[in-house]
This record gives sequence, structure tokens and C-alpha cells, in this order.
Amino acid sequence: MRLAIIGDLQYWKAEVENLGFKMKQIKKFKPGFSFVMGDVGGSRMRSEEGLLETKEYVSMVGCPFHLIYGNHDVEYWLENVNKYDPEATYRKVFSECTYKSYVFNGVLVVSLSIERQPVEDFMTPYTVYVSDEQYEWARKVIEDNRDKPCIIIAHAPVAGSGLRCDRPMHNAALDTYLDQTFKAERWVELLHDNPQIRAWVSAHFHMGHDYDTAITERAGVVHISCGVMTCCTRDERAHTRILDITDDKRLLVYTLDHNNDAELIYDAEIDLTGKKESKGKISRHGKHEILIGTDDSPTKAWYDELHDRYFVATEKGMLWEYSEKLSDFCGALSYERTVDELYVDGDRLIMKYPDKAAISVDLYSRHRWQYKESLKQDINSETDICGIALPRIGFTIRDSKEGVYILF
Repeated sequence: MRLAIIGDLQYWKAEVENLGFKMKQIKKFKPGFSFVMGDVGGSRMRSEEGLLETKEYVSMVGCPFHLIYGNHDVEYWLENVNKYDPEATYRKVFSECTYKSYVFNGVLVVSLSIERQPVEDFMTPYTVYVSDEQYEWARKVIEDNRDKPCIIIAHAPVAGSGLRCDRPMHNAALDTYLDQTFKAERWVELLHDNPQIRAWVSAHFHMGHDYDTAITERAGVVHISCGVMTCCTRDERAHTRILDITDDKRLLVYTLDHNNDAELIYDAEIDLTGKKESKGKISRHGKHEILIGTDDSPTKAWYDELHDRYFVATEKGMLWEYSEKLSDFCGALSYERTVDELYVDGDRLIMKYPDKAAISVDLYSRHRWQYKESLKQDINSETDICGIALPRIGFTIRDSKEGVYILF
């Protein structure tokens, strides 16, 4: 079975003709099914007209498809929460649920869809939230089919995937990985508890496939990033993923390069039975090797043994919080202001700056991370610094095409 994985379809009206041409490029390779990865509708995003327009273009591929929602499809601001109902509109256009499971050649494919965060838990408009109901559905489907290899299709990756993203933009917006700021740990645990999950396919980052970390492997799961074919690309690439699920349960991963005569490029081969090592363009960096950004570098790092977290300060004044459990950044605790020392007093993290000023955050508050415009951070000014000074730790850095990595 050949699958086309169509990345975020954000586009402008001037692109419409070109978009149809690129859909026909996909059709040339005869996929049997397509997954549309959300953030759709172009200038008519978050409307029935936008979904209908997307349906029309994706139908040009000439095969059945399923569209999942991305964060922009369901985003809202508190003042306009009742203006649009994404779930009701989806059911009207497609007459089905936004999340579904399939079996192709004996392989279970579970598609997850981003949902609206509850008003009472509102963080920012851009969160990648999944409800308890959808999580429990996915867990049950996966556990009821333990005899089948499993591939997860989701708009955003799971925490700790190591896929390349645009830092600091994504972490600063708290929308890097699935359920960030909500219950990201449960998706990591789901992968750990179900070794038959062999691959996780995501979009969301708008990056091409010709980077070392466009495909990664962590703890036996191969994470596959899908690019975009439209003007929303962040690196001028126009890429679509093509996946072949073979009769002997291998997953062949390709890049369809829309800007290079619709060339199909082989990237990787994954043995979905888990008996053989995956091969091809797959990065296998360690859990303590993480991307800082393309134009920033780490300057200091600390380890908090009590909360099992690392903190990384950078040249541009960022202070990143890294979770050992997630093997990923949680978010930024400080922006554009250099932190000099860190202290822990119970569950409070105290940040001391070179001018002796200090602020503190609760390390269990969902509002501890700072986002410039949409997020109200829970911070307190401190006059008397108390608590235990966190020890600094050593680290090394590695330059790459993706940017600067810290290794600690």
C-alpha cells in the first residue's frame, strides 16, 4: 500500500493553480490512500469553505484520503471562542470523526487529530492539544491490536523525537510537540509500553526533508517529518512524503520533491516487525543532545536533581527548561535577559540576573513558561534570595546544518 502524506496546506490565493499542479504530481506516483496533515484551507482557514476547498484539491490525487486537524484549524482566542465550531464543521463536510484507525497490509495506522483546548485550560491559541477521550481511544485501539505493527499519524511529533524544528519559535509558542503543556508524558509512555509502535509520522514544522534530523530514531521508534508543498515553507523546500507499506511489513520512506521535476527520492527503510535495524537517512542522536537554534548558542547549564530537570541559558538571553522524562525542552522560562544563577526553594525556581534582580516561578505551574504576547506568565519578584543554588554542569556544542546542538 502506497500512502501520500500531505503536509500543512496553508497557501495564498495566488498559489491555487500551482497547488492543483502539485496534487497531480502526487497522483503520478499512484498512492492508494492519502493523509492530509492539517492546517488547511488557505485564506479560508477555519471555515466550511476552507474545508471544501481543501477537499476539492486533495481529491485531485485520485485516491481516498483522511484529513486530520492541525493546531491552526482549531485555534481560537477567548474573545471569539464561539465564532466557529471546528468539530461540527468537519462532520458536516466529511461525515466522519477527525481521528480514525486503518489497517493496511496487516499494519495498524492510527491517525490523531488536534482538538480545541478547553476554555478553562486556555494557554495560547496555538497549542497542540488532544483530549482524554481521544487519547483513551488511541490507547485502546493500539493495545487491542498488539499483534500488528503500528504507525501513528499526527499533526505534531511526540516529545523527544529529535526532529528538526524552528527554535525558538516553536518551543516559545508552546506548540512543538503533541500535548505540550497538557499531558505530553502520556504519549511518551504510550510508545514505551507498546513496542509494536514502530513509526510516528508528523508535519507541523514546515521544514524540508534534506536535513540529518528529518528522520530520527529514538528508543526503537522512527520519527518521520513531513514537509510542505506551499508558500508556508520555512526553508524554500517543497516536499511531500510518500510511504510504502510492503506485504512483508517494511515501511519504505521517500521524498517527493515538487521543485525538482517531481523526483521521488529514497530516504529510509523501516522493518515494522522490529527484527532488523532500520536503515537509510536516519539520525540516532542521544537523548541529551538537543537543538538550541540556528542563530543562538548555550552559555551555561544547570541540573536540578530534585525535579530531574536541566536548565540551559543562551547567548540571546533565553533560559530553556529541559525535562528528563520527556527528553525535550518544556519551554522558555526567560526571554532576552541573561540569567546569572539559579536557586531552588521547594518547588520554586529562582532566577537571578547580573543586576541582582531576581524572579521566581512555580515548577509545577502550567503558566511558568514565557511567551511574548499570548501567555500570561506566573512570575514573582524576589527581594531576598533563598534556597539551594543549583550546580552548573559541563556541556559541549555541535554545529550542524540544522543549527547548534547542546550535549550534556
